[in-house]
Amino acid sequence: MSSSASRHLSIDIETRSSADLPSVGVHKYAAAPDFRVLLFGYSWDGEPARVVDLTREELPPGLAAALADPRVVKHAFNANFERVCLSRLLGMPEGTYLDPSQWRCTMVQAAYWGVQGGLKQVAAFLNVDAQKDAAGTRLINKFSKATAKPVAFEGGDWERFVSYCARDVDCEMEVASKLPGPIPEREQALYVLDQRINDRGVGVDARLAASARAMAEADARESKRRLASLTGLANPNSPAQLLGWLQGRGCPIGGCGREVLEAEAAREGCDPLAREAIELRLASAKSSVKKYAVAEEAAGSDGRLRGCFQFYGAATGRWAGRLMQLQNLPRGDIHGPALDVARDVVREDGDPGLVRLLFGDVQDTLKSLVRTALVPREGHTFAVSDFSAIEARVLAWLAGEEWVLEVFRGDGRVYEATASRMFGVPIDRVDKELRQRGKVATLALGYQGGPKALERMGALKMGIPEGELPRMVRMWRNANRRIKQLWGEAERAAYAALSGEGPQKFARGAARARLDPSIDGLAIDLASGRSLHYRRARVDPADGSLSYRAAGKGAGALKVETYGGRIVENVTQAIARDLLAEAMARLEKAGYEIVAHVHDEVIVEVPCDRADWCLGRVNALMGATAPEWATGLPLRAEGYTCESYRKE
Repeated sequence: MSSSASRHLSIDIETRSSADLPSVGVHKYAAAPDFRVLLFGYSWDGEPARVVDLTREELPPGLAAALADPRVVKHAFNANFERVCLSRLLGMPEGTYLDPSQWRCTMVQAAYWGVQGGLKQVAAFLNVDAQKDAAGTRLINKFSKATAKPVAFEGGDWERFVSYCARDVDCEMEVASKLPGPIPEREQALYVLDQRINDRGVGVDARLAASARAMAEADARESKRRLASLTGLANPNSPAQLLGWLQGRGCPIGGCGREVLEAEAAREGCDPLAREAIELRLASAKSSVKKYAVAEEAAGSDGRLRGCFQFYGAATGRWAGRLMQLQNLPRGDIHGPALDVARDVVREDGDPGLVRLLFGDVQDTLKSLVRTALVPREGHTFAVSDFSAIEARVLAWLAGEEWVLEVFRGDGRVYEATASRMFGVPIDRVDKELRQRGKVATLALGYQGGPKALERMGALKMGIPEGELPRMVRMWRNANRRIKQLWGEAERAAYAALSGEGPQKFARGAARARLDPSIDGLAIDLASGRSLHYRRARVDPADGSLSYRAAGKGAGALKVETYGGRIVENVTQAIARDLLAEAMARLEKAGYEIVAHVHDEVIVEVPCDRADWCLGRVNALMGATAPEWATGLPLRAEGYTCESYRKE
């Protein structure tokens, strides 16, 4: 609805539940049997905040009616929390929630204008007068976390808690007043879609999750037992004890972090017993299998996991993962029919010994199966569709790297074509090894990265010698001269804009850098109609470096240095995000229900009896002709159907 609606209601609530909010998310938190809303802080149209003490009285009928009144725009910081919790207060059943189109999220608004973080960090960054009460954490621990110990909602601390709630309302309103304006209407519509997807949730196979969790715990115990037997340590879980033992076996390491241990185990001269100990240690601490526990604990009574996506979770506007962290799921080594066999063994038998016999390492097997814990509702299947190499396409389009665009207009074999250009080999002579080099270079070097970027992308683990990395960087840049030029172009545009030379177009007009007094910094306008904001952007007169400020974890601002390649990365990822957003809007408008999205991929529930037809439509809607603002960008979407989520 329009922001010109008759009235605006700013809200902050304080709640109580035995569920752990960070672990299970707001949907499960608010569904707990002992959940209750304690305080309802509010302000009509910017008036002084008031608080309704719901431990003593009911919510007044006028306020209750306003929560569902489309003529009233509701405002809150992290509005998802208030909206879901108040749905329970009004007695709405689990799975149904207040209409998100009537809500405006001040946290999203702040993120759009370049200030990301919680209310405390955002308020401090904006120098808000009515900042959060520092005593709030102690009061929340006392009143909001339901435990066996009874608590009285009265006395001095309770009065302070009521004042804390009112102060939060004032703080949130002042934050909004210090931002240049609301988010664009298109972003608000996308926020509403995001909330509907989060409310809809995705199904969890509870039996698989429980069996995998139990198997992982049993295998971890066995790994710890074997580690204790191998090392003779009293507590092999102690990093200090294990480090001393490994150093005694000749391991030249200074810590027991995962990356350090993995590198040592891969070292040619590593002591065999030390390598075995490291492998046991790593096996007992794999975080990917912990996602089963999250899925099991956070799923609602209807078996659906809700609240997995944070809108505008990154400065580029991309989503961030929550709960199961779908954006960070492991790929695993088991694929095709073997994946279904492994899934059945874990789900139906739950026997670690059988898993070891058939597939080897238990933890690696469970890692391969994490995605398959997500399932469609009865009578439906998943249609999964993703943009093929979207970042590489967008980057080439921004730079005008025509040979790359021609590859994407043709067979799309960009890794082979890149290797062919880099190494001067005909494309039909590019073997698996050269393709691997072309792939890692394409993924790692597009944003001004060097040898270290290749290492982070796994070049050394792929067997590429360290000494070859600088040469690969030079060869890739020689093959992609326009992309290399774009880095300098973007940096010069930012410098010129900050120097008062007026707006500066770059990336063939798809982006424009300009000085923005409303944020005391730099804005980059995108062809898609959105802008990226760099607060308090400055050029350091001492060394000429470019930096801006972001909200820090504490009360201060964090200095963030940037450069041409990083600006190009921001613009590329922002454009890719906007293409995905438009595709998601097309799918929902056509009646397809998105249950999840991961990077540049959407997961849709479709009826089993029309699965293939629906997949064709989903792919067509995803990979439709590029929008008018992206003329010349070759888009392509590919997909598949599956009875449980997976990568193909």
